[in-house]
Amino acid sequence: MSRAGQHVVFVGNPTPPCDLDAAFDVVTAGDRAAVVDCLETTRVDCVIVDGTGSDRVETVATVRDVAPTVPIIYTTATPDGSAAAAATRAGATEYVVRTGEPSLIDRIEALSNGERDSTIRPATVDAATESPASADVGTDLTVRTETVDGQAPPVGPAERDAILGRLHAIVSGDDPFEERLEDRSRRRELERGRTARERTLDRLDDAVIVVDSDRRFVHVNDAFADLVGADRESLVGRSAASIIDEDAYRDWMAAVGSPTPGETVETELQRVDGGVVHVEANVTPLSAAGPDDIAFVCVVRDVTERRRRADVVTGLLETTRSLFACESRADVSEVVVEAAERVLGFDLATVRLHDADSDDLVLTAVSEASGDQIRRRTRVGLGEGPMGEAFRRGEPVLIEDLRTNSPHEYDQLQAGMCVPLGDHGLLNVGSPVVDAFDDQHVQLAQLLTASAAAALERAERGEELLRHERILETVEGMVYAIDGDARLTLVTDPLAERLGYDRDELVGEPVSRIFADESDDRAVDHIEDLLSDADCDSGAFEATYTTADGERFPVEIECSLLPHDGDDEEFHGTVSVVRDITQRKEREQYLQVLNRVLRHTLRNDLTVVIGYAELLRERLDDPDLVDAADTLRETAADLAGTSEKTRAIQYALDRDGDLEPLDVAAVAAETVEGIDPDGATVSVSAADDPSAWADPGLGLVVENLVENAIRHGGPEPTVDVAVAREDCQVTLAVADDGPGIPPAEIDVVTGETDITQLTHSSGLGLWLVRWMVDSYGGSVSFSESELGGSRVEIALEPAPSADGD
Repeated sequence: MSRAGQHVVFVGNPTPPCDLDAAFDVVTAGDRAAVVDCLETTRVDCVIVDGTGSDRVETVATVRDVAPTVPIIYTTATPDGSAAAAATRAGATEYVVRTGEPSLIDRIEALSNGERDSTIRPATVDAATESPASADVGTDLTVRTETVDGQAPPVGPAERDAILGRLHAIVSGDDPFEERLEDRSRRRELERGRTARERTLDRLDDAVIVVDSDRRFVHVNDAFADLVGADRESLVGRSAASIIDEDAYRDWMAAVGSPTPGETVETELQRVDGGVVHVEANVTPLSAAGPDDIAFVCVVRDVTERRRRADVVTGLLETTRSLFACESRADVSEVVVEAAERVLGFDLATVRLHDADSDDLVLTAVSEASGDQIRRRTRVGLGEGPMGEAFRRGEPVLIEDLRTNSPHEYDQLQAGMCVPLGDHGLLNVGSPVVDAFDDQHVQLAQLLTASAAAALERAERGEELLRHERILETVEGMVYAIDGDARLTLVTDPLAERLGYDRDELVGEPVSRIFADESDDRAVDHIEDLLSDADCDSGAFEATYTTADGERFPVEIECSLLPHDGDDEEFHGTVSVVRDITQRKEREQYLQVLNRVLRHTLRNDLTVVIGYAELLRERLDDPDLVDAADTLRETAADLAGTSEKTRAIQYALDRDGDLEPLDVAAVAAETVEGIDPDGATVSVSAADDPSAWADPGLGLVVENLVENAIRHGGPEPTVDVAVAREDCQVTLAVADDGPGIPPAEIDVVTGETDITQLTHSSGLGLWLVRWMVDSYGGSVSFSESELGGSRVEIALEPAPSADGD
């Protein structure tokens, strides 16, 4: 075969020697991937590997694996025994020094024609480059060229090192040549399937690349080339570093070493045009000579859109925090416009809020890019165009072409979208492109407007509260407000002055600062009761305040919860009106002392009077004087009874008001049984075992009604006590056959007539009945009985009976 027909592949940089290029058909390959492509696509007679570059021994191994029968010459400019040995172990056919003899051209021609020598042919080894072993020999070995007269030339140190290295590999069992002999048939099968596999990879929708341990692209499919904006042919053999930067490569290698199979990693690829594409990569190692020398195949999926959506969601979450930090609706509107441009990427945005007084949509916030036509149109009626339609319907409206769908000029804008902000207004966005918006844009905008509507609602409440605070600050009474953290947000001047503080000292402080310790707990309990009762949002309680000087004074506080939305159960604060009840408490104390002293003195003195009246009655013989003594005793006894009724009334007024289910019929029967009938006929009747909400004081009510009927009913009165459940209430009626209760006295007790010196009740019994029944939430009525006398009926709220009915 002539030299002109011999195809040689030269692996080296930058170009092969001139004489080599002139002698053969030479193809230059810069790396292993290019060599493999040449071997797979063209006939190659010999491969020359320039050993001056890095990783060239690995290139020898790669070529030998791909093409087991092609001669490989490993060459260096100067003799190198270590390189010769390494190249031999990797599969090189010969090692040649380019400056020695025979020449590289001669050895290529000989090997291409099938001539093989049994040993490597090194050039003369210079004494300065000898290995330590050869230096000890002290001989100047020359090149072994060919057999002359049957005598082999002397062996040089480089050749010796190569032979020893080969022998060591064989003895140790690491000889790659033997392994190649065993696997050669299998590799041929793999080679035949290689092209088919690549065709399969090319048909995949996902981008697929194969990168060798030199970090060069061995294979890329069309999907990957399109992803990075390059031609497929220009990528093969190219360094992957231009596409996969160091950070991304480090992430991919970490995924290769992950204990979780098939783990994916998100990273960035550099496009040829300078852009960046976000991808999800699944990296699988093909071979690994070391942690930094790994060949791998990678399936790459474009996740730019998914990443963009994630960025949008993150941006909207940040925007939500900003929205809820706004204190006014105008501030909310500015944040919405900024987010529509920065986060959602709209070209232009405006916010119009609804003015309930004029029923207009008022321009509140606008992009800097907005033209004068938009800024001048400050108000839009609800009956005007797409904006009014979107607000009325509460649904987004898309405008494909503003030039044909709107009578107004919008400068460069050609498409628009109107998205309601709840019932607060509209977000309007525009684009210079016709038909620029679709359902996806609507969904993104609605994510923003949903948060904005809630923030507008909150800001509106805040503005309303601020207006109320300004009004309350001018009120002369003592008023304060607290927020959801129980800190004072408002204190009127009269309250601050009474407490001995300046207003500014109290605003922002915990409300507990002005309460005495035990009263603070009472205030907390009161608010918890209000929160637990869906039908009650205000109520009064008594407490004790402590001034700046440590003075304590009693107050009555009318506390009202601040409003909240729907199912929102959070505590937002209260507004409370305070009344100083120091004087009332002092009067109550005076009356309490006076009442106790009078009752005690009166009871003791009347006991003495009754005792002397009974003594006179026993010792007097004159009938008239005996009658007088009886009258004196009865009157004193009645007066003592009035004192006891006063004590019962005080009990009714002072009790805590807790009610319990009571069997009214049982209470009536037990009470009547303990009363001295004094000649009267008293009966008790009941139906359905009725129970009602009351307390043990109900027995005093029955006792006073029965005793009143006996006392005023004549010498042998008849008294009927009836208990029943009628019309969702429990009734207890006491009827007699006496002269009846005077109408004037009934009018005073029922409140139809004011108490005067001329119109008043003659006793306390009926007053006790009324006040006790009132405290039960019941009612008292008076009528004529079927027996001919009076009938007093009390009605109480029914309660579950003892058996649970």
